[in-house]
Amino acid sequence: MPISALVLIAAAVHLAAFLSYPHSGRFGQPFIFVSMLLWTGFSVFIARITENYDRAGKAAFAALFALACAFSALALLPQKDGRPALKKFLAGSYPVKADFYIGLLRLGVEVPALAPPKKEETPL
Repeated sequence: MPISALVLIAAAVHLAAFLSYPHSGRFGQPFIFVSMLLWTGFSVFIARITENYDRAGKAAFAALFALACAFSALALLPQKDGRPALKKFLAGSYPVKADFYIGLLRLGVEVPALAPPKKEETPL
């Protein structure tokens, strides 16, 4: 498995975790950045291990890498309410369109199709 594939897997998993559970406060973005750097460094070391594996072994290793990356990102991603994103996910609190909208806004991307519906103003 090339190092670049493992780095892309780590980046995609961290980005998905950040977009899914964006209520991470001011420490969310630094956490994602540092965690991606650590997983990138880890992928450099473990990519040498998989050089001699066959195609199925490399695919299984990439799947295990993605699962470990997702577990660590969801378990350690700080949240404003103090509950880890992994506990929210296991409790059935899945992300909705509004969460993805807020997550994309935190990255500087506005997608009006994901915006929550505006409440109608009632006249006085």
